[in-house]
Amino acid sequence: LPTVFLFESSGINAEYGGVRDDWFDNLVKPWWNPPDWLFGPVWSTLYFMIAISAFKVYRKIGFTMALPWIVFFIQISLNFAWPIIFFKGHQLLGSFIEVLILLAFIILNVIVFLPIEKAAGVLLLPYVAWVSFASYLNFTLWRLNPDADNRVICYWFSNTSYFCHTDN
Repeated sequence: LPTVFLFESSGINAEYGGVRDDWFDNLVKPWWNPPDWLFGPVWSTLYFMIAISAFKVYRKIGFTMALPWIVFFIQISLNFAWPIIFFKGHQLLGSFIEVLILLAFIILNVIVFLPIEKAAGVLLLPYVAWVSFASYLNFTLWRLNPDADNRVICYWFSNTSYFCHTDN
């Protein structure tokens, strides 16, 4: 769990190797799209709460029950997969479908954690709220950008080194 927290909160999950493209920057966004600087603190806080939640369950049952841990690891894996589908795959519809599945597993995670340790389930509620919002944002981006998978994408490797291609 500490590894998940450190990996996710360090921003590695968003960048994957330091190569950044301009695809996201060029999407049409709704007026209510949060500023970029907000995502880091929100996700760091959420990952901290997720880790505490899992630790509370671990302290209560260890690994003696399979279902809570299966659900937990599925939802955390889905959480890890979303930015790959969205930011690297440039798949707005695919990432929207994936985030809905993620949301269902987070809710299921709350349901299986609550009877074991009430505080562990409650700690996941802000995660449910944020991913619900993120789901709606993802849906809105998909609707506002129907041609997003056919755009010209430029990758910057340094201040002077880059290449561009059509994303299709």
